[in-house]
Amino acid sequence: MLFGFAVLAVVALFYLTASPVLYAFRHPIIREAWWNPMQILITFFFLLGEALVRPLHFLQLIWDPRQALWIVAITLTSIALGCVYKFRRLAHGGPAVAKLLGGRRAEPDGLDPAERRLCGVVEEMAIASGMPMPEVYVLDRERGINTFAAGHTREDVAIGVTLGALKLLTREELQGAIAHEFSHVLNGDTRLNMKLMALMHGLFWPTIVGRMLLRGTAEPPPDDASILDEDVSELRKPLVPLACFFLLIGGIGSPLVRWIKSRICREREWLADAAAVQFTRNPIGIEGALKKVGGLLKQGRLDTALAETASHFYLVNCKHDPWFGFQATHPPLAKRIVALDPQFDGTFQRIHSLPSHDEIFDQRYEAAVRRARTEAEAE
Repeated sequence: MLFGFAVLAVVALFYLTASPVLYAFRHPIIREAWWNPMQILITFFFLLGEALVRPLHFLQLIWDPRQALWIVAITLTSIALGCVYKFRRLAHGGPAVAKLLGGRRAEPDGLDPAERRLCGVVEEMAIASGMPMPEVYVLDRERGINTFAAGHTREDVAIGVTLGALKLLTREELQGAIAHEFSHVLNGDTRLNMKLMALMHGLFWPTIVGRMLLRGTAEPPPDDASILDEDVSELRKPLVPLACFFLLIGGIGSPLVRWIKSRICREREWLADAAAVQFTRNPIGIEGALKKVGGLLKQGRLDTALAETASHFYLVNCKHDPWFGFQATHPPLAKRIVALDPQFDGTFQRIHSLPSHDEIFDQRYEAAVRRARTEAEAE
C-alpha cells in the first residue's frame, strides 16, 4: 500500500515537474525562434509564477491528456524496470546483498581469532534458533559498529558484520547483536526487507544513474561538498544536463523511499531487541553493543556508496540521522537502550576508532620491512 502511494506521488510530482518544461517548448513567445533557450526560460518562470499565484490556472495551462498518458507510461515503465532489475540481482538471497555491500566470506578455520569467534557465535545462535548455519560475511572496510541479516528464506540467509563490530565488541556483545539479527530472520523481516529493497530501487535508481553521469561514481558527495565534481572530465561535461535531469527525478522519489523504510522498520527493531534478550537470556549483550555504538565517533555509519539502499537491514542507522529523525530507519539509540536498561542516563562512554584500512596496510608494511631488516642483520 505504501509503495502504491509512493508510485502515485512520484507520477503526479513528475508530471508537475515535466509539464511546465514541455509547455515552454510547445508555446514559445516567438514561434520562429522556439529553440531559443532564453525565451524557454522566460516561459518556464512565467508558469512558475502562475503556480504560486493562481495554481488552478497553472493546472489548466499544463493539462494535456495525451501528454499525461505518455508521462504516466514512461514513469511506470521506468519504476517497473528498476524493480525487476533489482529482484533479479537479489535472486541469490542474502549472499548477494553481502557481496553488494563489499562483504568477504568469513573463514571459520582461518588465522584470525576474531573471525573464528564470530563464526562460533553465529553457529551457537543458529543451533539455539533451530536454523541452518547461515553464511557469514565481514565488511573489511567498515570501521563503524553494525551488523545485518539478509535473505529470502532461512536457507539462503547471510549474516554480515562490519570490521568495527568484529574488533570492538566483546563476545557477549557480539552474541547480543547476532541474536538481534536472528530475530529478524525468524520473524520474516529479512524476507520483507529483500522485497522492500527491490521495490525501493524502482524509485531510487534515477539518483544512482545521475550520480554516475555527474561524478563517475554512485557514491554521494560529502556533506560539505557540491554535487558537481570539480574534476569532471571533458567526456562527461555534455552529460551534465542529463545527469541533473536524473537527479531531479530521483529527488522526487528519495524522500518517499526513506519515509516508507522508516514506517516499516522502526517497530520491528524494538521486537528484535527484545527477542535478542530472549535468545541469549542476557540483556547485557545487546545493551552493551548499542552503548558501544553510541560511544564510537563513527557509530554505525558505513562508507560504502550502497549503504543507503540497504539501510533497513542494519542493527543501527548506517548514515547520519535525517532532520527531526522522522525518516530514520531505526529508533533513537538512547531510547532503545532505555528500553533494555531503564537506569541508563543517556551518557555514552567514548571509545577509540579503528585505524582505516590504508593505515592498517601501512602498519603491516612497515612491520614487514622492520622484520626483514632484523632478519637480514641477524644473518
